[in-house]
Amino acid sequence: MANNSPKDLDLSACTVSIDGGGTPKTISEVAKTVNDINGNIANINAAANEAKKGVDDINQKINPDTYFAKDGANKPLGTTILDKTGQFTYPPPKTDDGFTWINAGLRAINDDYTQDYEPNPNSREIHMQYSVNSDGNEGNNKTFVNTIWSDGTNANFAFGAISFHPLNDGGGDLGRGGNSWNNVFTKTAPNVTSDKNVKTVTSILDEKAGNSDKKLMEALYNVNAVNYRLNDAIKEKGEDKARVHTGFIAQDIEKAIMDAGLDPSDYAMWTQDASPEFRMVDTGERDKNGNPILKSVQEMPKDEKGNVILRQNLRYTEVLCMLFAAQKQKINDLEARLVKLEGKSK
Repeated sequence: MANNSPKDLDLSACTVSIDGGGTPKTISEVAKTVNDINGNIANINAAANEAKKGVDDINQKINPDTYFAKDGANKPLGTTILDKTGQFTYPPPKTDDGFTWINAGLRAINDDYTQDYEPNPNSREIHMQYSVNSDGNEGNNKTFVNTIWSDGTNANFAFGAISFHPLNDGGGDLGRGGNSWNNVFTKTAPNVTSDKNVKTVTSILDEKAGNSDKKLMEALYNVNAVNYRLNDAIKEKGEDKARVHTGFIAQDIEKAIMDAGLDPSDYAMWTQDASPEFRMVDTGERDKNGNPILKSVQEMPKDEKGNVILRQNLRYTEVLCMLFAAQKQKINDLEARLVKLEGKSK
């Protein structure tokens, strides 16, 4: 059967309408619109595929469920969820002064959390809870809590674990020159390392002690103990209310050792070190709100001649051990003399 349908007809001038002839458009215009729509769809599909690829890459690196709080987390008796590496991070603080703050119990007034914050009126205590598996088996996590609170005057910190120590034996100090603890309360006497395997004995403080040891014992024996009041307590309470302490003056110990022809720095019972002071200073710069940018600096206090002021300290247990040895020798000498006198009287 022959195909007599017309060929190569130009229909570009023909019009079509989908609203009853209200807005007729030529077939060529409709074709262009369709092509534009197809192009936009292709672009959207490409963008969607790129976004999905990004999400897939993120999901391969992290598990979002472990980054964000689950039911019970970040609540009383709940625990902050860790990521796959066992880490957790705070949102990065935004500051213009070079300081990084981790604020707890604070409510920011402005939106960027840079400054102008005020205490949360509902924050009476801050609890830091930790959960640690005791033996690696499921369900054996042990929980302890550190607590920070105020008694109306002072800030208090309660440590929830059973021990607080450096990673290595003798690996750190508790306090330092110029930053001493005020009082230390213990249930029992301090447990001081005294095993013979960690010591090399240089001499025995008995009647056979060497000349330098005898000089040291005699020097300390003649140092007077004193009653004193701490200047900080006098400033705080007044001289009539500051309590009286009993002890030694480090400079007296130093002088006694030097007068004996010995070097105080050879003996660990006496020490001196600089006492650095920390204070905030203005850098001369301003943040975006016009407030001064401060920084903390450490300075060594100096006298009027510009010399660094050193603070002297004593290890009382060592001083007392030396005094005990000196007293023992005094008693032994007196007993020996008494024996001789009794022998002569017979």
